[in-house]
Amino acid sequence: MIHNLLWLILGAVILAVIVGLWFIVYYLLNPSIKDPDGHAKITGKCGDTMEISLKFQDGKIVDTSCWTDGCAHSYNSVCAAADLAKGKTPDEILEIDAIRISEYVGGLPSGHLHCAQLAEETLQAALHDYMVKMRDQENSEGKKQRKYCVET
Repeated sequence: MIHNLLWLILGAVILAVIVGLWFIVYYLLNPSIKDPDGHAKITGKCGDTMEISLKFQDGKIVDTSCWTDGCAHSYNSVCAAADLAKGKTPDEILEIDAIRISEYVGGLPSGHLHCAQLAEETLQAALHDYMVKMRDQENSEGKKQRKYCVET
């Protein structure tokens, strides 16, 4: 009886160590951006969820972070989208599409092209979030006021 209890405790300790190490490694290898300028989290039709955060400085992306709960193709695609965006302006980011993402990872099997499409959609949604925030910030600061002239 005590012998079984010791094995149970040992198993629980080993499991706790494995989970603890996984947690530490996962968060060290997947850093997140605190207070991102643009952020999006989208779940595709396949059930995979992708998340991208963008940090801008002087009109260009200086840092990105990404995450997915999907397969290796999803992970590669979302990482490629984030990498391709680094150092780019918003206009240049608009040119990043699923084809370019697929080429960046060396091609995807035909059954996984949707991974690159989801990565593109997530990147563009994060960019859209940034653009909306910038517009709202400019409007709230009064930097950009529109004046309408109407002839009567």
